Amino acid sequence: MNKGIRLAITTGIVLIVFTVGSFKFFERIDNGYVGVRYSMNGGVRDEVLTQGVKFVGLDYVTQYPTRLQTIYSKNIAVSTKDSKKTVVSIKYDYKVDATKASKMYKEFGNITSEDIEKGWLKSKLQKEAREVYSKFTLLEILSGKSSVVESELLKQFSKSVETKGFVVEDVTVGVPEVDKETQKSIDSIIQAGQENEKAKLESETLKTRADAKYYEKVKQAESEREANKKLSESITPEVIKLKEAEARLKHGWVEVQTGEAIVNKSK
Repeated sequence: MNKGIRLAITTGIVLIVFTVGSFKFFERIDNGYVGVRYSMNGGVRDEVLTQGVKFVGLDYVTQYPTRLQTIYSKNIAVSTKDSKKTVVSIKYDYKVDATKASKMYKEFGNITSEDIEKGWLKSKLQKEAREVYSKFTLLEILSGKSSVVESELLKQFSKSVETKGFVVEDVTVGVPEVDKETQKSIDSIIQAGQENEKAKLESETLKTRADAKYYEKVKQAESEREANKKLSESITPEVIKLKEAEARLKHGWVEVQTGEAIVNKSK
């Protein structure tokens, strides 16, 4: 009986140790991530771990995203070319180059990708945003050059982080906050644009009406010319004689021979 109890206890302990060991010695790499192993004895292992459950022994594992991550950075302070201080929100999509994951670990150490996003990546984004916004006036950015700003920021931000293994694929900038003076200028531009569009529309309407009248006159003249042409073509010697005969019947005309001439007289 005692042997059975001891066997059951021993089996239970083995199962517990095995279960705990499984969590310790194995690492589950999520879909869209790669894992970098760090050994206390050998340091960083160059071979990265791909998706699935992997045996890692006593090594530490840090995972990095290889699928796109969307990051929102709010209230980034910038100064424009015309010395306007404002804040803007920026959204960007990035991922990690799997071939540079080990190098990234050597650069940043045992910290998560979320920590890098909130720290180093945000710092680089702020730096590049300030440099890009300093090339444009606030009015330029608000009146049509936001796409140029996005393109320039994507180019510079991507270049500044690619050496560390980060791949930035898209950047979207929000609308900067504006002061009352700038807002008044924007409103004036909008109003002027609306008035210009209204005047343009009225001018086009008048031109359309004038064109319509001219078209009607041309069509009328063409119709009259066509009618006159058909009338002219229809007047032949035979028609003339027929009309003369009809007139004689109607008015009673007769021909009288007087010497060499023939004179038409009414009856």
